[in-house]
Amino acid sequence: MPCTINFVGTIARWLPKDPDVIREYHHNHLVELAKNGIFTAAGDVDEKQLSLVILEFKKVIEDNSELFRDFHEMFEQVPPNPNPGQKSITNYLELLAVLDRTITLAPTYSYTSPLVSGVPMYGVLAPFCNTQAGYHAFTSAKVNAVFHKLFNEWTRFLLSPASRNVLVDTEGGWFSPEAMKVQDDRLGMPFDRAWVCYPEKDNMGFTSWDDFFVRRFREGIRPTIAPSNPRLINAACEAITYRVVSGAQATDQFWLKDMPYSLDHILNYHPLASQLVGGTVFQAMLSSLDYHRWHSPVDGRVVAVQIVPGTYYAGRLDDDQDPDIISRSQAFVTAISTRALIFIESDNANIGLMCFVGVGLGEISTTKVEVREGDVLKKGDELGSFHFGGSTHLLIFRPETQLTLEDGPDDPNEARKVGSVLFCVDNPPVQ
Repeated sequence: MPCTINFVGTIARWLPKDPDVIREYHHNHLVELAKNGIFTAAGDVDEKQLSLVILEFKKVIEDNSELFRDFHEMFEQVPPNPNPGQKSITNYLELLAVLDRTITLAPTYSYTSPLVSGVPMYGVLAPFCNTQAGYHAFTSAKVNAVFHKLFNEWTRFLLSPASRNVLVDTEGGWFSPEAMKVQDDRLGMPFDRAWVCYPEKDNMGFTSWDDFFVRRFREGIRPTIAPSNPRLINAACEAITYRVVSGAQATDQFWLKDMPYSLDHILNYHPLASQLVGGTVFQAMLSSLDYHRWHSPVDGRVVAVQIVPGTYYAGRLDDDQDPDIISRSQAFVTAISTRALIFIESDNANIGLMCFVGVGLGEISTTKVEVREGDVLKKGDELGSFHFGGSTHLLIFRPETQLTLEDGPDDPNEARKVGSVLFCVDNPPVQ
């Protein structure tokens, strides 16, 4: 029996819709690389200047005939740049040079494209993700293994004090007037009133880019609503609602246009997955500009935790020229991307077993879990966090749990507040 889509919200975005923004982004990278002398007199990439992890990436491409083909054909399958005089990434060596530059930089704020600001690696790779060759390459276990090493290198930098050079109030800084206005407008209040920070200190007291990225709300800014009411399920993340589906199947054709949820694939064939078959799935997306910590939606106990490795930049192929393919593939990627599973047995027997799934995408595939099996939870307790970008998450419930989705923000592009009431449980109380 097919699943039923009960609610359709918003496909939140990580990248701007205009492909010219990404083309300009690529052009700027190539111009800066040329200034730094990365290209030889013949116009080729000087491989002696590439880092060890990038040279390993190059070897992975060149040592496998299929990947070698894919990393040639993806550039042929991208629509040509219509802008004369604008530089484009035209081969895998140029792509690797741009990636090499990216992992030496903390994300900067761009007023013309604040979305790209939060996911700079995805901004580089997005045009190639929506090609047949790109899909083959980005679903390769070998490619994803070397991406993992690449992210480890970048992570070391983003955890270091050197990454604070973008936490400033000058142009391109995250505390510049333009950046602060966007962040204040999203929150409906001044930045320093919302977040734990120290405006009188350098870099507002943040110790690194990552420390800024996973910043915490001040006490009382996001209270857990009705914490003692067991019939109410609270929002686990600050996220824009994508959709709610009932009757989710154990296995389904998640690659089709409607992207049905395939629970065995999402939950990595976990022994507890069978209890959730036929149940309700809620999905919502976290913006790279917002809050990135996860909180328990119920009172209960953690019964299992698992990290599932997966892909980073594989999306469902389509004919859309909009570069943001991963955002359009939100349901599809839940079955293949890196993800954290946290199974919770609720104290409310009408809820029973449920599962939080944190899906890491692109450079945001670092999912840090803060709980372990046996931990007792209260609503609002921290479960974990995403690092280095935006992402998506699921809440999965048993078929026996009858749920009503509470009204969200009037603006469908606005995130539900973490800790707000998400669902009401309609089952009569268990005697």
